[in-house]
Amino acid sequence: MRIFLIFFLFVSFWPWEKDMGEVKKASLTLPQDSHLLQVVRVALFYEKRQVSVSTGAQFEIKGLPDGRPLYEGPLLSATTIRPDPAGLKVGEKVYPVSGLKITSLGQEVQVDKKKYRDTIQVIKNPSGSLTVVNEIDIEDYLKGVLPKEVLPDWPEDALKAQAVVSRTYAVFKNIENRDYPFALSSDVGSQVYGGKTAENEATSRAVDRTRGQILTFNGKIFPAFFHSSCGGRTTRADYQWKIESHPSLKGVECNFCRGTRHDHWKVEIPAAEMEQLLRKKGHAVSGLQSVTPKDVDISGRPRFFTLKHSGGDLTISANDFRLALGPDRLKSTRIKVGSAGGKIIFEGSGWGHGVGLCQYGAKNLAVLGYRYADILRYYYPESQLQNLDEPAGVQFKSPSPVAAE
Repeated sequence: MRIFLIFFLFVSFWPWEKDMGEVKKASLTLPQDSHLLQVVRVALFYEKRQVSVSTGAQFEIKGLPDGRPLYEGPLLSATTIRPDPAGLKVGEKVYPVSGLKITSLGQEVQVDKKKYRDTIQVIKNPSGSLTVVNEIDIEDYLKGVLPKEVLPDWPEDALKAQAVVSRTYAVFKNIENRDYPFALSSDVGSQVYGGKTAENEATSRAVDRTRGQILTFNGKIFPAFFHSSCGGRTTRADYQWKIESHPSLKGVECNFCRGTRHDHWKVEIPAAEMEQLLRKKGHAVSGLQSVTPKDVDISGRPRFFTLKHSGGDLTISANDFRLALGPDRLKSTRIKVGSAGGKIIFEGSGWGHGVGLCQYGAKNLAVLGYRYADILRYYYPESQLQNLDEPAGVQFKSPSPVAAE
């Protein structure tokens, strides 16, 4: 009973809720535990009331947290799993466990309408809902990521660059969140993951041809952030988030995404609507009068915004401001701000936070003939390309297209 309660407490704090305001590390030592480098844990769903699971081959179900066998069979037709006061209900049978581990021997596990490789964990949350986690080999995981993050018809070297970046990011998060039930989410909170259902031949080939390759600096892994389009220059990670400064995440000039679909955009938001959006995120704003960018960096992105309203001045981080208004609406913080007719007007360039790899820039560099190593070296200055099964990184030998900042 004690183990059961501890597990409940354990899953009540998700990885992105643990920072409590501290500055996060920007580099981590690669562990001796090869499992952390080869298998990632990805949350597919949170707060689900029920989930349907099926397999087309031999399967087994084990209980969590102890891993004891519960059931096995030649195949599993669509079966609903629900929380129950006594544990988890699988079909009509209740198991007194806090979680289930479902593995199909030789085929995927289908969760609702999508198929996933390797193992599915269904965890009962303290609230009585379910979290569903895919525990999967990192190379197979990446095959479900790349088609969701880039277009499969992009040049191969752009796809290979994305494969290395996504692998690096996933391994970093897997190490950083090693003590939590999952290390990554399947949405934009980490990197988008569509499972086996999303896989594509071209992107899978890029994963295979860069197998095991990650980026490091002085032998330590760093979070290789990436975004859609920088709008002319990438920015520093420590300007966007509470994270240590890092030599490979300081920003570079990038004219390679110019003329792409997100190069210039404009959005107008009524002041009253903006107040509501900000209040939903806990910012007490009323009678909004103006929005002023503050501490603008060399990339043209402010680190903060000051909001003048009837209650005084409120200064919030640029990242929090963008997320409050909606990252698909306020596409980036590389913007100019104005106002007219009770509306706040934003004119900007690029899409995303602006740190690390500019995906459209990488695509156009590949069109120009640059190899993926060149592209990575450019967007992540001073980094090394290293294989996970090698003790030390190998310095890039190819020149970068343009000198980094």
